[in-house]
Amino acid sequence: MSNTPDALPTSDLSTFREMLNTPNTPFDMSRLIQKTTAVMNIVKNFVLSIRSDSSGCGHIRNVFPLSYLNAVYSKQNVFDVIQSPVLLFQHEVLARTKAIFFQRTMDPGLVPAVAEYKRLQSQLKFKMVYDIDDFIWNGLDEGESIPEYNFGRESITPAVVQANIETMKMMDVICVSTKFLGEYIVEKFGISKDKIKVIHNSIPQYFWGTGKKKPIKAALTKPKIVWTASPTHWHDAKRLKGDLDNAWYEWIRSNVLSGKIDFIQMGGLPWFFEDIADKITVVPWVNSYQYHTVVKSLKADFSIGPLVPNYFNYSKSCIKYQEACASGSVFIGTTFANGKDSPYDVCKASLSNTATVADIDALFETLKQPESYNKVVAAQYAQMESEGWWQESKEYVNLLMSAFN
Repeated sequence: MSNTPDALPTSDLSTFREMLNTPNTPFDMSRLIQKTTAVMNIVKNFVLSIRSDSSGCGHIRNVFPLSYLNAVYSKQNVFDVIQSPVLLFQHEVLARTKAIFFQRTMDPGLVPAVAEYKRLQSQLKFKMVYDIDDFIWNGLDEGESIPEYNFGRESITPAVVQANIETMKMMDVICVSTKFLGEYIVEKFGISKDKIKVIHNSIPQYFWGTGKKKPIKAALTKPKIVWTASPTHWHDAKRLKGDLDNAWYEWIRSNVLSGKIDFIQMGGLPWFFEDIADKITVVPWVNSYQYHTVVKSLKADFSIGPLVPNYFNYSKSCIKYQEACASGSVFIGTTFANGKDSPYDVCKASLSNTATVADIDALFETLKQPESYNKVVAAQYAQMESEGWWQESKEYVNLLMSAFN
C-alpha cells in the first residue's frame, strides 16, 4: 500500500494533506488536533501517565497501580495507559486521552508545557490529575520543611516549590497519599478542598502473595528485627541520626551487643551502626521489583518504624506498615506525643516518639509471647483486607478509577 495520503481510508483527504503540510510544534497544536478529531472515530480511553519519578514511590504511586489497571480494563477499551517519563504532545494520543496523570512534576521548566495542556483542555475535554505523596516544601514557614537529614532536601529549591504550586493550581484533581497532606495543600496554597482526593498507598498482592505466617507456639527468645529504611531516614555526611534520634538507637545497640536480638538493617549501613556492622545483617538498597522478595526472604519476626516529629513524617503514608502486614512481621510504629498525625496511628502495636528504652523493652516482652504475637499478626492480615490496602482490592481500584473518570 502506498504511503501517500491518498492511500488513507478517510473521506476527507484534503484535511490530511493539510495536516501533513502544516508545521507542528508541541506548543502550536490546536488546529491540528481539531482536524484530527474531525476525521477520526475517537474513543477516549487513554490515560496519559507522566512518570516523572523513577524511585520506589514512583512505582508505588504510578507504575504498579496503573499497569495493573491497564491489564484489567484495556481489553474492554475502558482504560488504556500510556506511561511516559516525558511530556507527550502527539496529536493522536491527546485526541484519545480522557485524563493526564502528572506525577509530582516540579521542574520549573515544565510549567509552560503543563500550561499548554491546560489550554488544549477546553478543546479535547481531558481531565488533568496531579499526584503527590510527599511533603516537598522547604522553608515556607519556620519548622515546616523537609528535615535536614533527608538528602532530597537540597534539590527542593524555591523555584521548584513555586513550580509545584503553579502546577497544582492548573489541575482538576490533586491526589494525595494522606489526609494531612491534602489539608496542608488546601490551607497553604488556597486550593479548593473539592479538588483534593486522598488515594492511599497500596501494595500489590501479586508481589506479596496470599500466604500467611503460621502461629508461633513458643515465646521468641532471640527475635529477628528489621528496619526497612532508605537512606533518607538518616544522613551519613552530616552525621545525623534522623529518624533514629530517639530511644530506638540505644535499644538496638544495647540489644545487639548483648546478643538478645538479630537485627537487620535494610537500605545500607548508617554511620551510627558502623562499629557494630559485624554483628548485624546489612541489606543494600533493592529495586522496586525485587524489594518484596528480599523482605519476605528475611522472615523477620518484627519490623520497626521509628520516626521523629516533623512535617515530612506527619505527611507520610503507612506503606511500611502494609509491607510488614503482608510479610507476616509484627510492626511497631511511632505515634507522636504532640498529637500530630503519624502514618502509624493505624498500627496494631505502637509506641510514642517519647518512649524510653524501658518502654521498648516492656512492649517486646509482651509481644514475644505466643498469644500476643499471634493476635497482632492475625489482626494485621485482617486489616489489609478491611482497609482495602491491596492494590487489587475493589475499594482501591474504584478509588483510583474515580480520579480519572
